[in-house]
Amino acid sequence: MEKETLICNSSNITYSKGYIVLWLDTYPLPEKIEVGEVTLLKKDHFHVSLLCVKNILESQPDIEQDILNHFCDFIKDNDMKFDGFTTEFRLATRDDRKSIVAICRVSNLDKFFNYLSEKIGTTISHQPTHVTIYTLQSNIGIGLNSKSEMEQKSVSIEIPEAVTSALLH
Repeated sequence: MEKETLICNSSNITYSKGYIVLWLDTYPLPEKIEVGEVTLLKKDHFHVSLLCVKNILESQPDIEQDILNHFCDFIKDNDMKFDGFTTEFRLATRDDRKSIVAICRVSNLDKFFNYLSEKIGTTISHQPTHVTIYTLQSNIGIGLNSKSEMEQKSVSIEIPEAVTSALLH
């Protein structure tokens, strides 16, 4: 986590490269995992992308600071925190990249999407909350910024007990 990109007086929320991100602790996962004939590597750090701001800026390029201000205003009264993993894991593929993501929950995120949609006058799609836990190339994930991207670029997979027990217990 880059401390200079911390926002909203938080200790674990940053804004960088067009994403508002919630940083998580590390998990005692195996260093590698085999998926078919491919070996994927554990990421060095874990985070949940809360909002892909750069997608919004494509249609409204002048509202970046407004979005950040609305986010900070929202979390003053609405605790936004990591609420744990679900039992769903997905293998994402794009070109020569592969990654395994763990679907998770973040409190008040859906409420924020509705709030932001009202504030900027544009419907903001709810992003699928997930954490990239393994990647084929070291620490290079695959953007899954919408439900349709999640469906198009990934499939549900079974994960070894060593991984699920580290994340779910």
